[in-house]
Amino acid sequence: MQAATTGTSQQGGSTWLQTDPLTFRHDLTGADRDYEPVSDVPELTIPFPGVWEISYLARPAISVSTNAALWVTTALFKNNALIPGSEAITGLQASDEVIQNTTGQTFLHKFDAGDRVTLHAYRIGQTGTANILSNADGRTGVMAHWVSPGF
Repeated sequence: MQAATTGTSQQGGSTWLQTDPLTFRHDLTGADRDYEPVSDVPELTIPFPGVWEISYLARPAISVSTNAALWVTTALFKNNALIPGSEAITGLQASDEVIQNTTGQTFLHKFDAGDRVTLHAYRIGQTGTANILSNADGRTGVMAHWVSPGF
């Protein structure tokens, strides 16, 4: 689901888009460095062109039971292609450890009307479990704020 608050005009108005508060657990089961969509987070559709401030938060959870390293990288995609500079990483190297935190990025990016923004993630390391979570203890979501008609 996508919540939107829109001002009265594109120029000078205030437009915000964001995902609603979500509750989910998305297991990352793919190969190392193989992005997969975090399908529990709905895509944001950009309503009109211009420069948008994009921000996202992701709550990775990582668990290892033997001496191992495991990492989670998150990023945003535009129309199924990586937005360079949106990547964030968290991880650990330990034995019998669990870590959860919130990671993400905020940046400016130019979009066309109808562009679709989605959250993706991958794991590095196959020993242990890695997932993206969202609940009242820590949320995962994507936000967009229209800034200007262009660079």
